[in-house]
Amino acid sequence: MLRSVFLGSVTMLAMIDGAMAVESFVGRWAIDPAGCTVEGDTSSTAPLYATATSVKWFVASCRIGKMYKTGHAVHIQAQCSAEGKVRSTPITLEARGDRMRVTWDGVKVEEMRRCK
Repeated sequence: MLRSVFLGSVTMLAMIDGAMAVESFVGRWAIDPAGCTVEGDTSSTAPLYATATSVKWFVASCRIGKMYKTGHAVHIQAQCSAEGKVRSTPITLEARGDRMRVTWDGVKVEEMRRCK
């Protein structure tokens, strides 16, 4: 009986811990701090929104397809809709604390900072 209670408790803790784990890239990010308070209209002023299943930045809204990690970097193959066109777009997000390096469709973007 005691063993069953112990195993049940361990299972519950593992489930809670997994549910609370959030990818480091998830959140709102911006190159320009003004992008944290308003929706910018350029790639430099628009915020990047990242969830566990999607990424939105400037004119692109993307659904994450494949994703894998190397070190701190998350490599994403996303289906992005932008300006009426849908295409596969490679995105790399490398978050370290409140800063994130972004490579979007092979182009390195200025470093972004987490919005607070």
